[in-house]
Amino acid sequence: MKKVLVRMTKLYAISDLHVDYHDNWDIIGKWHKEKYGSHCLLLAGDVSDNINLLEKTLRLLKEKFFRVFFVPGNHDLWIRKRSSTSDSIDKFHQILDLCKTVGVLTYPEKIADQFWVVPLFSWYTTPEENVEDSLYVRPTQFVENTEKSNQIWMDNHLCKWPKLDLKSRSEYFTNINKERVDRTYDAPVISFSHFLPRKDLIKPDASEEWLCQQERLSLGLSPIIPPAEGGAVGFNFTRYAGCTTLESQIRKLASVLHVHGHQHRNRDRVIDGVRYVSHCLGYTREREQGYMWGLQEWEAGPKQVWPL
Repeated sequence: MKKVLVRMTKLYAISDLHVDYHDNWDIIGKWHKEKYGSHCLLLAGDVSDNINLLEKTLRLLKEKFFRVFFVPGNHDLWIRKRSSTSDSIDKFHQILDLCKTVGVLTYPEKIADQFWVVPLFSWYTTPEENVEDSLYVRPTQFVENTEKSNQIWMDNHLCKWPKLDLKSRSEYFTNINKERVDRTYDAPVISFSHFLPRKDLIKPDASEEWLCQQERLSLGLSPIIPPAEGGAVGFNFTRYAGCTTLESQIRKLASVLHVHGHQHRNRDRVIDGVRYVSHCLGYTREREQGYMWGLQEWEAGPKQVWPL
């Protein structure tokens, strides 16, 4: 009897490419089609606020991977003076149309009869909008300055919003997910979003902290991880981290794996049966400090997240 060789399609993940920075664009250009051409990529948001550069990046990645999945991040929805869109919701839909034109997937797709990829759109809920849905954590190591946090956070200056008859902006995006969340899937589900779904993913656990220390040592740095710079001025990232509705949707999907981005800190752990992975490219200064552990292991490229 003739044996049939079945090739397992690999799934890679990365986020926060920020290709407006030349260093980051150069890194992406070095990813080899020979390595990734038969496999899929989850791109979990924050490529560029420049729609032309976003398109250029998506087309480049399409050349390198068998399939590319994408969800927009907050930076992607920034509105500059040169923008052709009236507000961030309009730009969100412009990006979805662009993805359709380019052939980048923003909807559920079954890959090689092996697994489903389910993109989940998202935003963050601030404590003022809905404290129960927010991932807000009151800091204990510094005194929070809410006014300063809102002033520093660039979304408050560069995102423009139409009037939404909703409790929070995040509700607009998670509402779009309802149809795909309510579906039935006949293979393992792998979901991904830009924003975080859980408070306990904001800080590293012991193993992730150790991995960050090892990354710093390999870069010739002290293993002592410097405190977050934002704390010095009272900035609290958790105000803008994500929303709990996203976690509810992940659980309803029965995802075996969920990939996210946004925080520019890498994560890989299992919580209540779901593996959560964050693998961010981030900014040069962050990589030089070893904050994004695992990038050296994956040669500054995406991380293989499937098969396990």
